[in-house]
Amino acid sequence: MTSIIMDAPMASGVAEAVPVWKKVDWSPEIEQGIYRDWGSYYSRRRRENLGMYYFDKAMQLAPKDYVTLWLRSQSRRRNALPRLALSDSLEAQKILKNLNQDNALVNLEVCDALYELNEFAKSKAELHNNARLFTGNKSKIFERRLGVVDDTINDACGPAMTEFLRENEAICQFVREKEKKDLKAAVDVRPLWKILKEQEKCDVLSIPEMDEELLSPLEVARRARAFDVFNQMFLDRSWVDVVFLRHIRRDPGLLLDQCKNSSEFLRTTTNKKYSEVKTFLKMLEARSPMFYVRHKKFTNPQLMEKFRQDYLYRVQYQTRRNMNSVLRSIKFLRKTNNVAKLASYVEEVMGDYVVKKTNRTMPWKFEFLNEVYNTLALAHMDQLWVPKNFRFQQKNALLSLLHFPMDKGLDVPTFVFGDRKTHQSSDLSDPVLAKSRKAISRYEKRLVFAKYSIEKAYLMHQIGVAHLQSNRFDECCFAARKGIQEAELCNNNVWRFLCVLLIIKANAALHKIERTRESLDSAIKIAERLGSGQLMKYLYSCVNCNEEEFVVKKQSMSASASRRDSKVSTHSFGSEVASARKSAIPRE
Repeated sequence: MTSIIMDAPMASGVAEAVPVWKKVDWSPEIEQGIYRDWGSYYSRRRRENLGMYYFDKAMQLAPKDYVTLWLRSQSRRRNALPRLALSDSLEAQKILKNLNQDNALVNLEVCDALYELNEFAKSKAELHNNARLFTGNKSKIFERRLGVVDDTINDACGPAMTEFLRENEAICQFVREKEKKDLKAAVDVRPLWKILKEQEKCDVLSIPEMDEELLSPLEVARRARAFDVFNQMFLDRSWVDVVFLRHIRRDPGLLLDQCKNSSEFLRTTTNKKYSEVKTFLKMLEARSPMFYVRHKKFTNPQLMEKFRQDYLYRVQYQTRRNMNSVLRSIKFLRKTNNVAKLASYVEEVMGDYVVKKTNRTMPWKFEFLNEVYNTLALAHMDQLWVPKNFRFQQKNALLSLLHFPMDKGLDVPTFVFGDRKTHQSSDLSDPVLAKSRKAISRYEKRLVFAKYSIEKAYLMHQIGVAHLQSNRFDECCFAARKGIQEAELCNNNVWRFLCVLLIIKANAALHKIERTRESLDSAIKIAERLGSGQLMKYLYSCVNCNEEEFVVKKQSMSASASRRDSKVSTHSFGSEVASARKSAIPRE
């Protein structure tokens, strides 16, 4: 069957002539029946848009037709729109009451819509009323449906729920208090400035700031795991399709910016289908909650607890094996002096794997953190040595001794006025700068949820390194000072020394000789506590380079001052000669 949907825009003034083939010679009642049948046909064929279109056309011709409302309610229930389906069925029921009629199918549709809205108590009350209202086979329909609702309520509120509430009593109390606070905030209808005044908050424009929910990596992993378990429990092997549908909604490979029409259509379709799947999953979970499924699966609580303990021991054992492998890899990378690869490997392990481990699965977490971060710090300090045949009189000797890159000026592009390559578009950005900002954002987010001072010192050191590589020296010094404070809290002189070394590099890059000297003195004091001869030799070499630079700078300043003095003396001698010549000229 073909369909004709006219989407022509409304013309202003006199409308154009309607073609003969578009004219319908039937009466409005027959036309309304045709549209209603077309809507039912397309709804059964799972073409929801066309079905809703023809149902709406039928309702325009006969707004009081309860049959159309009943059919549209069924179609909406199939499309995971139970709230709209309930409104249609209630409207049809209201029309029948005005006609002093009762229809069992319409009333059953109201009960089904309530049931799919997870309003089990209201659905049960409605079924009881209709079972008394009708007789015979019509009453048996409601009685059979009533048995289904009773079983659902018993499953959700039976012994499984009692066991679940006993295990999660603290969480339930927390959720109840949070709901009470949200309810009080929703009921408060006073102006915003009054509410904020009582809370001692500033109200300038009466625009509340939307706080972003910042979740810890462990909480993100928990939610992702709960999402997968939920889908696996109710969809079995099809849960992979739900995960795929969830990620494809924002996939740039599917939603291409160049394809204006198709990308918008695909975005709407994927979001709609994903919302339908979520609605149906909520219906399944309400009828058979997860705690009930777990209760039916493990009828013996002692056996279930034994399984949980065995699983915990397996995870602990595997985690310990992984951590030992990580430590071996870290020590091997330190031996091979591959510090760059070691730093990236430590960040990958500690930022993506260890943060997701709890103290139950990893009881030795603090000891492992100390071992990893201290090994990384010692690997950084192993690079601090004076090379052979090093000359203190060479240019930028201190920067080369600090391993500071001095060829960054070669990477800066030369801009030519009027050249098209000079004026880049706004969407283009520096990839190095974008990478630096992404790394800093990652470290700052980890810093919020860091528990131990040694981890905070490491993160502040990495933030300082990222700022130093982007030539943001003030930010580098600020992060390094924060790292020094955290290192002092955990009494870790190694990370404290590395943070001081960052300040030395920033001051040396700006050629601040006095501040570099002060930082070097602080570093020497820390090195004396560490008791490393190689480190002391390295620092004294840095001091000599700094003093040499000071001498060179002082000589250049004195040379420039002498040149200025010579220019001034030459100018004064010339003026004296000119005045003598003027005095020697005879007057007339």
